[in-house]
Amino acid sequence: MQLIKIKGKLAMATCTLLQVSASVSQAGASQSGDWDIDSSFLYYSESDGRVTAFEPAVRAGVDLGDDEYINFQVVVDALTGATPNGAHKSKQVQTFTNPSGKGEYTVQPGELPLSTTFRDTRVAVTAEWDKPIDRLSSVLLGASVSAEVDYTSLGVSSTYQRDFNNKNTTLAAGLALTFDTIMPIGEVPEGLNPMRVGGVDQQRLGASDTRETIDLVIGFTQIVSRTTLFQLNYTFGTSSGYHNDYNNVLTVVNPDGTLSTAPWVASGTGNRPYLFEKRPDSRSRNILFFRGVHHLTEDVINFSYRYFTDDWGINSHTLDFRYRYQLNSRQYLQPHIRYYTQTGADFYRHDLVQGSDVDASGVAIVQYASSDYRVGAFDSTTLGLSYGIALTNNSELTIRGELMQQKIDNSEVPRAGEETPDLTAVIFQMGYRFIW
Repeated sequence: MQLIKIKGKLAMATCTLLQVSASVSQAGASQSGDWDIDSSFLYYSESDGRVTAFEPAVRAGVDLGDDEYINFQVVVDALTGATPNGAHKSKQVQTFTNPSGKGEYTVQPGELPLSTTFRDTRVAVTAEWDKPIDRLSSVLLGASVSAEVDYTSLGVSSTYQRDFNNKNTTLAAGLALTFDTIMPIGEVPEGLNPMRVGGVDQQRLGASDTRETIDLVIGFTQIVSRTTLFQLNYTFGTSSGYHNDYNNVLTVVNPDGTLSTAPWVASGTGNRPYLFEKRPDSRSRNILFFRGVHHLTEDVINFSYRYFTDDWGINSHTLDFRYRYQLNSRQYLQPHIRYYTQTGADFYRHDLVQGSDVDASGVAIVQYASSDYRVGAFDSTTLGLSYGIALTNNSELTIRGELMQQKIDNSEVPRAGEETPDLTAVIFQMGYRFIW
């Protein structure tokens, strides 16, 4: 499902600007006509039997000469496991309908509701062409396609880059367009509509829905000295269309915290005491990204900060620090520390209360609501270590291990025992790069 990804999805335009620098760095490692092949395998596993992912990836770039490059990348994500469905823990037995609408699963008292039918495979292909226009300017054109069981995405991007100040200063401006089609298993549920008992009319809206995204980015890169540079990017993005996670529901409870017993969930209605989430059908966001790189005598310090804010009420800060310690001329170690924190969306709700949020006929009084912890408030800390070794003059092996701990803000959970549990995940990646 499109919202469950290993890597947080940055705006394509921001990635494009960062990839300009990557393309330029290839020039020192390859010659005209050489292929730069970078392959990797990533393993990601969440605690408590939740999502596990396997991600092989291959990137191939060719130096066409005269600072012109073409890059291709293929990534395959295979995800399995169990994922939260948005409902919270309860002292009662809870029964949910599968996304297909044809079956059900039961969750025991005190357990976090997890959908165990979660399976997904995503294949993504991207291509880039970095073409000089003249001695001081170039354009980077990109295209991407991604497909999975319930989701397809098409994207195009263009970035113009110009050098000034003896090529010590670079300005860039980019535009990225993304077109997504969401095809939920069991068709599209109506937001804030009741989950239905399996096998009855699910009252779905149709087979698919769409979303369009536009990202505009401007970037500034400055070489301060022979050993120091910094980069500053600003991105404005806007999207319109379907933003819901169609698998997520909210629990509707009586004022005393028990599952709703209102007439709309009485026996024979076909309704369960859960409403599908509903998010606004538009979103605008602003992103400020700063990165600084400093080369010591042998080691390299890399620091970045990212600020994100949107009109949903989410504000986040990301601090990332890497220190590349050169063991010798062929080997290095790189510790990594990342800290992320965000506030919750304005429409984030732990649950909906019968009578104040939902009327007696099951109609929601609120306009938007989601109990997805990913749009709630939480903090995340990642600690990692990478090891790299040059096997030959034209090849390198890297190994990376990381531990991520995510702490959910449960300060506003109304009743003890309903807290969303914290999450721990391990990440292991192995990569092999060579010039061919």
